[in-house]
Formats: sequence, structure tokens, C-alpha cells
Amino acid sequence: MTSYVSSAISLTHGDSVETVTQALPDRLRAIVGSEHFLQGERMDEYGHDATFMEASPLCAVRPADTEQVAAPNTVATAGAGVITAALDRAANEVDAPNTVATAGAGVITAALDRAANEHGLMYPPDPASIEMSTIGGNVACNSGGMRCIKYGVTADYVIGATVVLADGRVMRLGGKLRKRASGYRLLQLFIGSEGTLGIITEVIVKLVPLPRFRATAMVGFASLEEAGVAVSRSLAAGHFPAAIEILDRGSLELVRDKLPPGFEPHLEAVLIVELDGNDEEFVQLDLMRMVEVLDGVDNRIAQSSLERDKLWDARRSFGKVLMAMPKNFFAEDVAVPIVEVPEMIRRVHELARQTGLRIVTVGHAGDGNLHPTILFTDDQRHLVSHAAAQIFRDALSLGGSVSAEHGLSVSAEHGLGALKRDFAEREHGPIAIELMKQMKATLDPHGILNPHKIFPEQPADDEFLNAMPGWIPDPNRRPRKAELGL
Repeated sequence: MTSYVSSAISLTHGDSVETVTQALPDRLRAIVGSEHFLQGERMDEYGHDATFMEASPLCAVRPADTEQVAAPNTVATAGAGVITAALDRAANEVDAPNTVATAGAGVITAALDRAANEHGLMYPPDPASIEMSTIGGNVACNSGGMRCIKYGVTADYVIGATVVLADGRVMRLGGKLRKRASGYRLLQLFIGSEGTLGIITEVIVKLVPLPRFRATAMVGFASLEEAGVAVSRSLAAGHFPAAIEILDRGSLELVRDKLPPGFEPHLEAVLIVELDGNDEEFVQLDLMRMVEVLDGVDNRIAQSSLERDKLWDARRSFGKVLMAMPKNFFAEDVAVPIVEVPEMIRRVHELARQTGLRIVTVGHAGDGNLHPTILFTDDQRHLVSHAAAQIFRDALSLGGSVSAEHGLSVSAEHGLGALKRDFAEREHGPIAIELMKQMKATLDPHGILNPHKIFPEQPADDEFLNAMPGWIPDPNRRPRKAELGL
């Protein structure tokens, strides 16, 4: 997990900006020790995230425990900027009798799930990045994943957390209790807050019994829209799979090397469907019934656990393939009501036709969460901002009203961050945004926690990307390690 802590310099006790900034590294090193302090060339991978945005941080600390996370916050409130990478790959503990697990914020999601599996249990939320995303990051963005149609999202499983506040105070919320009906639900306030209200250093999550059997199929369709209609039809018929993922032909071509033999991307769209349970015969029969209801033109049932694993590896590899491509891409994350999935897909196809951009789509079709991804050349970069803004507008318009009962979202599981912050008011409305700002001011009055995120700062228009620092590449920029294949 990486939590960003920074601040506008506060000139206290007569110090100048330069004095405070110069003194900060030594003060932080004294707090966490040299083994947890980074500066200089070791900072290369701390100046950016997975987007195009970059910065030049002064230093970074990788604290060993909650107390070491809290101490740098007190330094930051005195004035200066610091990035805190909290509790990287910290240990996790499974309490099987209580069916819960306690995990440090840096625990890799897949590692937590595997630890639970050893006790016949499972941690259900499983983002596509499960092998590299952290529990702390999942909580910060309220991550979903492929199994959330049946099992729910991160917020449905977090029952306790240790949170470091902006002033360095440590608050412990919830616990191993499954039920609690006293006081405000403060714990939920921090889930999905993207690190803007506090730094989560440890969480307690619910676990569920691990299903003994799984059955998986890939169902092909002549068009992406038909695949979207099939999802609604199967859910309405009473089939609720553990996962139902949609991939168009373009995305399948990107991951074709990961597919099992015979599962070739020769159709316009496929659904990867999985059912689970404890009765093997029932699971297999239920999958066959669902495949029949989906009514695709090409049905492939995974005949072994190896074929099943390769299908899911192909789906999970989509993001990795994008990151490894020399071609430019802009990946999106929108959610619409399930019945609107076909219309949202149709609009994305029409946008691609109008702009000449290549837009490929994957998504968690069972809960209406789509990831249209724009692939573009340098000569097409000027078209991307308009196209991305149109995708946001289309998603919001399909909900009728951003504040209505059936409203939808420009971010289903990745968060707003800086890229989509300017569209937040269109989704939530001015009253909700004002209340969120008041919460932020109460918990973080100096604005030191992950600043310039979530709240609008410029117009939500077709130029939103063009106004972002770093969107127009700097020819003198040093390549990132990932771009060099390192």
C-alpha cells in the first residue's frame, strides 16, 4: 500500500520554506531508521503510479509498524511533503474459529486469500490485480473484482481497522465482532476514501467457507451487445454465478497467448462464467443450465482445473498486457445498471467509430462494471480526452440522475483520484460534495493526506485530460522501470 502524505508548507516558529524542507529528511530518518528511509535514486518508483502522472518526491519512508506511520504525520503537519509506503507485505493472521483474518495494509490480496484457504476459508474480494494489489489499497478504493456479483466488495468484509489520523493520533475501529449497533459507522467512512481521511495500517476482515467445487465456461457471441443482453437474461432467470466476466474481441486478441488451446478469440465477445458450491454434480448441472440460458453461438466448458486456471489467468492478464505494451492506453472504470450494459457497450462502439480510436472493453458484467480501454497512437492523443469525457457522460446519463435511486458511477472500484475528480460533482451532486469537504476539513484540516484527490479542481469538460500535468509527454522524461521491462 502507498499512502500519500503532503502539505502546503506551514511557516511556523519563523522557519522558512527552505529550512523546513531541508530539515525534513533528517527528521524522518531519525524516526523510522535508515532501513525504512529512501532518498535519491532509490526514489525512482515512488514518483508515479500506474497512470501517466509523475512528481519528484523529496523522500519516502516505509514504516515497520503503526507507530512509525503516525510519527511522520506529526512532522508533516509542521510543514513539508512526504510519501509513506505503509507496512509493505506485513504479516496476516487467520482466526479460523471466528472466521476472520487480521492483515497489515501491505499484505498482498492473494496472499491473504491463500492463507484463508489453508483453513478451508476464503477472502472473496478478488480484483484482477489480486497478485499485486494490497489489502490497504483495496480498502482505500473499496475494490470489487470478479467474484463481487455473488460475494460483494471490500466494504462488505472489513469489520475492523487501525487508522492513523492526519495529526498522528491512532484510532482503532471495529473488531472481530460480526454485529455492532452502537455509535456512528466511522469504519465505513474510511473505506473508499482513497487515503484522504486517514492512513489504514491494519484491517480485520470477515472470511467465508471455501467452496469445494468450481465449474467454468467461456460462452461466445456474435456481438458485444448480445453478450450484454445475455447477462441480464440469465440473472433474471435466477442464475447468480460466482463470476461472469465480459471481454470483447479486441481484449481477447491482447491476451490470446494466455488462453487454453482451442479457446481462440474468433468471435466478437465472450463471457467467462464460473459457478461454485459444495456439490460437484449440482455445480456442473447449474453451469450447463446457465450456459443454455445465455444462448451463445459457441460454448466451451473448461474440462480441467488447468483449463479453468488458464481462462482466469487470461482475464487477469489484461491489465498486465496493457502495461507491457509500447502503445499508449487509457483504461476506464464505469458502472451502469445491469440492464443498461448493452446500451453502454453500444455507445462505446459508436464512440470508437466516430473518433477512429481503438477501444477495447472488459468488465464485470454481472454488476454492470465495465472497463473501456482506449488504445491510441501519439498522433491520436488529442482525441483521447474528449473520448474519455464522453464515456463518463454516457455512463452518468444512463442512470437518469446522478442523485437518483438508480444513479450510477464514473468509478466502480478504482476510485476518483486526480484523473476523475472533476466529474465527482456530476455523480454525487453539490450537497454531497460539500458534506464530503466538511468531513475532510474536520479530519485533515491542513490537507496533508493525499491532497488534490476526489474533489473537483477544474471544469469537467472535454479538456480535462489535456489539463493534467504529464498527459503531454516530456521528451526528456526518464523511462520507468516497467517500460524498460525491469
